[in-house]
Amino acid sequence: MKISIFSLMFKERSLEDAIELSAKLGYDGIELWGGESHFPAWTSLERAKEIRSMLDYHNLYVPCIGAYTGGFSTMSDEQCEKELEDLEKYLCLMDVVKCDIIRVACGGPNAFKAEKYHYQKAVYWIQKAADLAKQHGKKIAMEIHNGNLIETVEAAKTFIDMVDRENAGLIHDAANMYITDTDYGSRSVEVLKDKIYHVHVKDLARVNDDSLPGAFRDRTVYGTEIFQQKLMGEGAVDHVPLFKALMKIGYDGYLSAECHAQVPDERRAAQEIREIRKQLDIAQKDARTFE
Repeated sequence: MKISIFSLMFKERSLEDAIELSAKLGYDGIELWGGESHFPAWTSLERAKEIRSMLDYHNLYVPCIGAYTGGFSTMSDEQCEKELEDLEKYLCLMDVVKCDIIRVACGGPNAFKAEKYHYQKAVYWIQKAADLAKQHGKKIAMEIHNGNLIETVEAAKTFIDMVDRENAGLIHDAANMYITDTDYGSRSVEVLKDKIYHVHVKDLARVNDDSLPGAFRDRTVYGTEIFQQKLMGEGAVDHVPLFKALMKIGYDGYLSAECHAQVPDERRAAQEIREIRKQLDIAQKDARTFE
């Protein structure tokens, strides 16, 4: 497994700076944030070529486009068509930046509040998105995320089986899954297996004070809870069991750092790669112990 960084972590910087700093800190790749200042859907071909040149110069791979397309389950058909248009714009640029996976959202609401029609609509449009991506030889991936239809392991497995497209998979995110109190360790990997196309890595913890730096409220099955963004290794999300399970199934994709802790971005990025390497080393040693 290699380590990338989601350029969202450098959202206050230019993409040029984000790429340079990511390489300086030792990352193997950079997941391109679909925000306006980095890699929006309307990025021109010329700009995409410039980005590719920067990536080549710094020897960075793009494992995924962190786009904001989709959200189909609660949209009108006209809005869904517009999302597919944006997706196709990205698909036409992905060969230029040498990327094979793009994030597409199925939409909400929370799995425990969703109705049958939410799933039916989302499946229909995700299938269309997957078919469009297949025409370009690309894959789409839906992030397991609190607040949407696939916020638990079971919901993600059910949904991806309903989509039934060989090029449609998932983005595993242990911290998001911690929020929804679903397994994010070995069982999640056993259930989802080769449908895990990409992995986001960050840390957080449940807290009782929403005035803390990086604290936020979120609706869960237990009601409204408070969480705080943390540096990797300082929160409540134990990634070692996840890393061991990924090693066991031979996952050869990227672990993408996505820390939102309220500290300077360079410090965050440096801490994340150190801690991810540390936890990967622990997972590797543990795996060898039980062989």
